[in-house]
Amino acid sequence: MTFKTITLFILFSGNLIANSSIKEELENLDGIIVSKINTEDNFSECFKIFVKQPIDHSDTTKGYFYQKVYLSHRSTERPIVMKINGYISYSNQISAWTKVLDANQIFIEHRYFGESTPDTLDYNYLNLSNAAKDFHRIRELFSQIYTNGWVSLGHSKGGLTALSYRYFFPDDVDATIALSTSVKTSKCDSSFFNYIDSLNYAQGCKAELETFQETLLTRREEILPHLETYLLNNGKQYSRLGLIAIYEIAVLEIPFAIWQNRNGCSSIKLNQTDPKGLFDAMKASLHGWFMSDEVFESLDSYHYQAMTELGFYCYPLKRYSKLLETDFDKLTPVQAVLGIETTYSNLLMTEIKEWAETSGNQILYVSGGNDPYSKYRITPDNNLDSKSILLKGYNHNQVFINHLDSQTRDEVTDIVNKWITQ
Repeated sequence: MTFKTITLFILFSGNLIANSSIKEELENLDGIIVSKINTEDNFSECFKIFVKQPIDHSDTTKGYFYQKVYLSHRSTERPIVMKINGYISYSNQISAWTKVLDANQIFIEHRYFGESTPDTLDYNYLNLSNAAKDFHRIRELFSQIYTNGWVSLGHSKGGLTALSYRYFFPDDVDATIALSTSVKTSKCDSSFFNYIDSLNYAQGCKAELETFQETLLTRREEILPHLETYLLNNGKQYSRLGLIAIYEIAVLEIPFAIWQNRNGCSSIKLNQTDPKGLFDAMKASLHGWFMSDEVFESLDSYHYQAMTELGFYCYPLKRYSKLLETDFDKLTPVQAVLGIETTYSNLLMTEIKEWAETSGNQILYVSGGNDPYSKYRITPDNNLDSKSILLKGYNHNQVFINHLDSQTRDEVTDIVNKWITQ
């Protein structure tokens, strides 16, 4: 055997030992199921893992379910980012922050979503307290392997969930990055649209946009067949709400959608006159979103959370009351889960908001200036070791680290690294 062959053999064997080592360490953790998946980016290995969790952390006699997480492993010598999803995790997704911090990452699917769903859906145990305890258990398990700094991170509902986790377990992680995160303290808040009005005024299109919505409502009979055809062609059903309610909700959603996901009125064609053109402009403004039956299949759990703890935005119905046919209680972006009664309380959200503003240290908030949710973003007191950044001109889904100017990007990266290592 030549020297070169021996060297390659040793390197290959060493890689096998290193690779099998982390998998073996994972398999030694209590109550998890590990399978290897395709490796992302520059990580050494990636895994799909199911973690056994109590349905009710305060009473394990209620049973257990398995929560899905994706682990992207770089090195046990590096920090680890807990990327918290507020919804379904369809696949492994690496945060840009994980790359900037040269960290490992655990991407966590929220309880009661996707594959992280108990066999019996008792919604009484879907709450922020139990979700935080899910993350705490994951932290306790994986801290047996990763000991060099922990960061929790989330976007939108995931950001609120990461913030709530930090509220319940303030010492679990060294830093939290909350992106596009708002804390609402009322069940149904139409004042979001006051913020949207200000954005429309600034863009000079408030009156034009309202005329567009009024046209869609007054000419609904001409436009409805195009919606029906679109839904049927895409295999979407509308038995839950009916076609007219879905249509009217879509019209009311437009101002929110064009600022949350797009760049305001300039993103859509408001000057259409024929029915097909009007429908196409409406569909484009919503990115093809309509509240069909499939929406409820994937978002019932979110709707339950919104109606019990999180709160939600609601539409300014009085503006168009004479043009709407559907009962007002159905014209909302959040709908009750069929057969489930809910009671809303703002107590926890009020406590989290006050804590974040007055006591929450080592938290970085980044929000978009064009995002309606920024109306309720957190601005920490000046005496806290936390930072809030508003990215002017960017929407809810554009709070990327590469949208920070280079000086700010370097500054906040240094801040987060300081929090991790101090």
